[in-house]
Amino acid sequence: MKRWIRPAILISVLLALTACAGMPSRVVEPEQRREVIRRDIDSNITSDAPELALQRLVALRRDSLFEPRELDRMYDEAVTRLAALVQSAVDEGAFRLALRRYRSLETLGRSELVPDHSGPSLLLGLVERHIGEGNDIAGLHTLLGLPDLGMLNDQQLESYAEIARRNNNRYVLQQLVQLYEERGIDTPQEYDDFLASRPTATQLIDGTVTVWVNKGVRLERGVGIPDRVIGSGFFIDKRGYLITNYHVIKSEVDPTYRGYSRLYVRLPGAQDRRIPARVVGYDRIFDIALLKVEIDPSYIFSFTEIRTLEPGASIYAIGSPGGLENSITSGIISATGRRFLQMGDAMQVDVPVNPGNSGGPVVNSDGDLVGVVFAGIPQFQGVNFAIPSYWINHFLPRLYEPGEVKHPWLGVAVHENSGRRLEVVYVSPRSPADIAGLQAGDILTDIAGWTPSRIGDAQTVLLDLIPGELISVSWTRDDDEMSGYIAVAERPYSPVEEVLDRVSAEELFPPLFGMDTDNISTNRWQRNYVVTRVYSGSIADETGLSERDPFSLQNWRVDLDRRIAVLQIIIRQRKAGFLESGLQLATFLDLDNFL
Repeated sequence: MKRWIRPAILISVLLALTACAGMPSRVVEPEQRREVIRRDIDSNITSDAPELALQRLVALRRDSLFEPRELDRMYDEAVTRLAALVQSAVDEGAFRLALRRYRSLETLGRSELVPDHSGPSLLLGLVERHIGEGNDIAGLHTLLGLPDLGMLNDQQLESYAEIARRNNNRYVLQQLVQLYEERGIDTPQEYDDFLASRPTATQLIDGTVTVWVNKGVRLERGVGIPDRVIGSGFFIDKRGYLITNYHVIKSEVDPTYRGYSRLYVRLPGAQDRRIPARVVGYDRIFDIALLKVEIDPSYIFSFTEIRTLEPGASIYAIGSPGGLENSITSGIISATGRRFLQMGDAMQVDVPVNPGNSGGPVVNSDGDLVGVVFAGIPQFQGVNFAIPSYWINHFLPRLYEPGEVKHPWLGVAVHENSGRRLEVVYVSPRSPADIAGLQAGDILTDIAGWTPSRIGDAQTVLLDLIPGELISVSWTRDDDEMSGYIAVAERPYSPVEEVLDRVSAEELFPPLFGMDTDNISTNRWQRNYVVTRVYSGSIADETGLSERDPFSLQNWRVDLDRRIAVLQIIIRQRKAGFLESGLQLATFLDLDNFL
């Protein structure tokens, strides 16, 4: 019986042979590469992104592609352009942009090019712009970004103290009254009275609302059932702005949602009155949203920077569990530092929380706002979580800007190793860290002048940066000290999801499951690997995987609806005498180890 070659296969083979024999290889000559890089750098400089050019130029100094003289010339052009853009941003009243560019010049050690400005003066310019626009709350929280409130003159001190009192912001007023005392200025009696007073339970309840999202009717087994989402919220601004969870109002801003959605709030004692609300800004990573309603609240809460809450401290949660308005419950903080968010951490609380409490305030025994309820575990009574106020302070002013809050990032996933150092386990393609030259295995030793030993510490540093800002970064590689500049970019909501179509599955094993692997063979039916390293405390470690364990990949699946990644393998574990067994590893896509 003759064996015939299929025409499609024959054509493919002929094309491949022809290409090998006659087509020239696509080798990029050094001069061609230099020309492409020159064009990119010139484009960055002329398109008002000199920070990107400077990041690239510093990385090129580790290469021999360009002469140092040419790199110096382009570097000077980019720095000069950056200095000019600081002044133009100030002239336009874009103080946040001016601050970003000024701090980039500071990183380069060239702030003398804009002698009329400083970081604190630009930050105060942003404070005044917020207050001038009637946005006192954004102004007060921006004020907290000053490296030292003692920089304020007496007139500014008096002005901001009055704004804080007027907006019920006890925390900011406390900081400013301390300056009164240090300067020997008599504190107004009304300030002392205000700081000595404590809100009553009735006042706290009056400042909360039930958030109600009407999603129409859903069909279950042919029966129409009203589809409602109920949460809680609380006022932070006398103009009618209030805080809740993003997941409560998700259908209002999610572009993939195609159903009916209407947002309302209900005030305490007025259950029959639905007040239309709209979403102003939101943050998916921290599960926070800012809403606006056209009413004057009778009480407003103010965020604090209190970080001294310890397990056992008494707290109270206010909200609408199951839609039951005006509920206040008591409990304690069970633990702090729980890593349940992509950035920052949460506090575990045992205060009774039920569906409907999401987005409600958590206060301490003095009535100070210390957190926002965001999750609970229904299967375990008393295991609930809140977002500490001090994390929200980092981005609260930006919630007043329409749309989603964007955070900065480097583009790396890291592991906290036993030496309390942050080791890079993955670098996202085309991210700032990738352009700067970081690689897996590098140890981060400095980020913007800070030496972080924990992921949470590094994320705190990043949260105070502005996307596009140029920062210094240092790292070690095989005991060699290396450094460079990184222009932090806007962090994608899901760094893993962002690259699913651009990288192979095994490239994501380190950030997702905590193991490095080598591909030892691949055929039509399966891919075979061997584990080369397991990171302590990771999913791979807890599952019992170890170095030199061989395995074959059976299934790799990413479920975007449930936001999980699943890895199914056949493995021969050394610890089990190389007996073959099936194993499944699963993890959430929204990882907390990305910087």
